[in-house]
Amino acid sequence: MFNDLKTAKMALAEVHRNMEAIDRLTKPPPIDFFDQIERILEPIRQLEITRTSELAGVADRLSNIQNANRHLQGILRQSVATSRIADSLNAAHQSWLDRVKHVSDDLERFSRLQAHSRLTLCDTSLQLAATNRLMAKSDFGAISNCFQIKTSVIFDLENSIAQTTESYGRLADSLKDISDITRLPAFVLPGATREIYDTEITLESLSSSDKSDEDDTDQEIQLFTGVEYETPSCLALLQQVDPELVRLYIGANQALISNNADRARHIVSSLRELCNRVLWRLAPDDLVSAWIVRNKMKKELLNEGRPTRRARILYICREIDNEPLSDFLTHDTKAFVKLIELFNQQVHKLEAGLTDEQLKAIFHRTESVLKYILQICPETSDK
Repeated sequence: MFNDLKTAKMALAEVHRNMEAIDRLTKPPPIDFFDQIERILEPIRQLEITRTSELAGVADRLSNIQNANRHLQGILRQSVATSRIADSLNAAHQSWLDRVKHVSDDLERFSRLQAHSRLTLCDTSLQLAATNRLMAKSDFGAISNCFQIKTSVIFDLENSIAQTTESYGRLADSLKDISDITRLPAFVLPGATREIYDTEITLESLSSSDKSDEDDTDQEIQLFTGVEYETPSCLALLQQVDPELVRLYIGANQALISNNADRARHIVSSLRELCNRVLWRLAPDDLVSAWIVRNKMKKELLNEGRPTRRARILYICREIDNEPLSDFLTHDTKAFVKLIELFNQQVHKLEAGLTDEQLKAIFHRTESVLKYILQICPETSDK
């Protein structure tokens, strides 16, 4: 018995040392971390918004993201206390040690899971702070004037993005602690946050044709949000679904780095076709229609007998048992579709209408939403 107890205590002590090492590597100093976020957000508090017609919409979007960030930071602070579980285990009564002496490996996995989830929350919080900075600068009126886009199209785009930020807030609020985050696939929270951020990057890019006025703070934001998550590339995911989709992706990418005078039209046309084909391939008409009838869903998901884009997205996400996430994906995809409609209006006059930075932003926004959908799709998520 003595040897068993000694072995159990030594194993638990090793777990404790591993946890402390992981914490040192992955958990930023709390004071520096939260001060860093405050430095990013301070200019927003001082910002004087002169576009009174957009004031309410901007304020609502900022509020949704700021509230989500505060909520996730609360989970991060809470997780620090949870990570001290090894301390209590190490000083536990013999009867408790007898029960856990065979699960030291499980405890080590738990500590690593805690560390990775805290790192994810830190990255997410920084990215949300950067998103707020970009959101405060977005100017839908400038986009409308620059590209001569109808007011109704711009209004629909702005409204759909507002709904996306609201649904992101509901998704964040549904996560009460670390376990809620780790019950979902690892890419879900970082991916949803990246979707919001990439949307604002695209809007900020389309709002201005002159990038010479970017300040050091915006470059700082790029550094904060440069984390790469351990997920498959968009190209690899497309290859799993249909090699023909890869051709469209590569064509758009090659046009992006070329000097062809017609490259803007080529890029937009290829990306639009790529998005449509991905949706059709993942959610074919016959399967989606049968699914709608079988589940007695709303008839509005069919238009002249064919599934709508929203119906296809819902079908792709059918195996996700998380209503806030499904809601976010629906609104996020709708906002992206509105962006595609903006492309459709511009496809015949893009030769001189989009800068290099704007084309890059459009390409990466398309890549972001496709990658997120492809990771969720049952056809690719388990491969």
